[in-house]
Amino acid sequence: MTLSGVLSSPYQKRIFLFTSFLVLALSIAGVFTIAICVPSTPFWSAVSNLLISVVASGAFALMSGLYLTYIFVDPNDLATRSAVLPRDIGAALEQIASSATDYRIFVRTGRHFRAEILPILVRQARQSRQSLRVRVVLLDLRDAATCERYANFRFTSSFDRKLWSVDYVRTEVLATILALIQTSRENPGLIDVELFLTKRLSTFRIEGTADELLVTREDPKDNAMRYRRSDSDYSAFSTELDWICADAVRIQNQNEGGLPSAIASIFDDEAILRLKPEAASSLSNPSPYVR
Repeated sequence: MTLSGVLSSPYQKRIFLFTSFLVLALSIAGVFTIAICVPSTPFWSAVSNLLISVVASGAFALMSGLYLTYIFVDPNDLATRSAVLPRDIGAALEQIASSATDYRIFVRTGRHFRAEILPILVRQARQSRQSLRVRVVLLDLRDAATCERYANFRFTSSFDRKLWSVDYVRTEVLATILALIQTSRENPGLIDVELFLTKRLSTFRIEGTADELLVTREDPKDNAMRYRRSDSDYSAFSTELDWICADAVRIQNQNEGGLPSAIASIFDDEAILRLKPEAASSLSNPSPYVR
């Protein structure tokens, strides 16, 4: 237990300060009462000296504790506040999405996003009757070399016991794109989807809103880090997302802007288009991660 941890609760802070000042006030009152009303004897002199030492040491401890708490920063305490345990990641993502007015995500295939988070975003937009912008950065499935590098990485790591291959990576990315197209088509004017394709590989996912971001790892057994807008590290990851989008290829309707309404208008590669039936069947798959 640390003083900063105790004082992080407003209720506990009030109790702590009230009790501390009450003890100091009673001790000071006792010193003056003994000095004025009690005869000067060795016994009462000892009691008075004891109360004086309580006042001095208590005041010093209280002022030092408050000074350390409000002036200095404990790096371990900051890390503890930001860390999210593996079992809490799913709930944290759902909480962020359930109150979002915008959502940004940089991910490879987006399997968990399309299965769990995207439906929450749609429900949030419909309930609030407020348009919601969703910016999604996925792996560029047109680049076979990038897909192969990622497939090899996942194949050797075996986080989810899937037989990863280039076709599997492309199928899952395509399934997420189909989900975005379907969401955009079914919610015109309510869900504004921005789709980006990138060749940048990373073992981290960055997702969240303008108010907070969650940085997770490829392996769902790893801790995540949650950064609110008031945190000093938030701006770094927000800028990283902006840079990733700036370097990625934005997919949009050439005539009207926005997301195209069909896969065929995005890709003309037969190797990708032949995966569409399998990608469509993956739309109903649950999230592959145990969160």
